Amino acid sequence: MLRVISNVWPIRSANKRKDDGKQVFVNVYDMIEPCTLTNFGYFMGVGIFHSGIEVNGREYCYGGHPYDFSGVFVVEPKVGPPGVLFKQSINMGYIDLEEDKITELIQTLSGEYSGNSYNLLNRNCNHFTADLCNRLTSKTIPGWINRAAKLGTMFPCVLPAEWVEPPECDCKPTPYRFIAKESKITQCLKNPSSYRR
Repeated sequence: MLRVISNVWPIRSANKRKDDGKQVFVNVYDMIEPCTLTNFGYFMGVGIFHSGIEVNGREYCYGGHPYDFSGVFVVEPKVGPPGVLFKQSINMGYIDLEEDKITELIQTLSGEYSGNSYNLLNRNCNHFTADLCNRLTSKTIPGWINRAAKLGTMFPCVLPAEWVEPPECDCKPTPYRFIAKESKITQCLKNPSSYRR
């Protein structure tokens, strides 16, 4: 079984030196502006965060919407989607995966993470980040990034249902925001300036 898996996705090390590969970062954003409440949450080890994976000068994220196309999208690294504040970047190491293999992996994940499958507690942006990070580097992201969702699964009755389901969205699929088809992601990845704001 391991041999079959290694033939499909080559086993790679995320501990290579700078000269040997591409650096992978987990970029973390505050969902709420810093205030007394958030500072108390940080003190208690809980925060509400958005995250994405930065590799090859692009940041891949996941978000919810009510449509049956991918919720995976590309943003400028360390800028994030609207409404979030950059908090920190975590170095996850270096990988030696070729760009076409990274593109193939993103396309695969884009098919697995539709916008209407988003769930604040069980399938959010941090779950996507953890999945992509693991597939790229074989490493896990720090647990504190998604701790609020884990706590929420223990007490689901505390959260209103509208917080848990995908948000209302008047967005339309474009080749630069949501990754839906191979031709669209290829166009976006080959022309990085097309997705910059």
